[in-house]
Amino acid sequence: MSVLVNPSDKELEKIKDLNFDYYQLYDVSPERTKNIKEKYNIKIISTFTIANEIDVEKYKNYTGISDIFLFDGKGYEKSLGFDHDLLNSLPNSINKMIAGNIKIDDIPNFKNKDFFIDLSGSLENEEGKKDIKKINKLLNLTIL
Repeated sequence: MSVLVNPSDKELEKIKDLNFDYYQLYDVSPERTKNIKEKYNIKIISTFTIANEIDVEKYKNYTGISDIFLFDGKGYEKSLGFDHDLLNSLPNSINKMIAGNIKIDDIPNFKNKDFFIDLSGSLENEEGKKDIKKINKLLNLTIL
């Protein structure tokens, strides 16, 4: 997966021959997202940064275009959290992913939810590098 924030045509051309399964797009309009998907024959994760219910509803503009809808907190790499209850009204018919300051200990809260969970930031140390202790904690987590 390649994470891209409003990529230019030049950037997309540079990476087009790399072996990505998905382009995760931030700040890209539905029309441009559709063009990228068709031109590069790539699966799309459309990302929505969430502060309120209006932000959640933006996914509707990408229905039929995006393969996965990622709901993230504001702040991009700062991994800010948001009220996950805002997502309760999303239909089961869409593929949903959730991110935004989710900790390993939060995983049991998502047991009965139909979300992919992005834990990347929760596996990092203070310097932003992956932490083997946190990875081991995740791998040894038992969800009842």
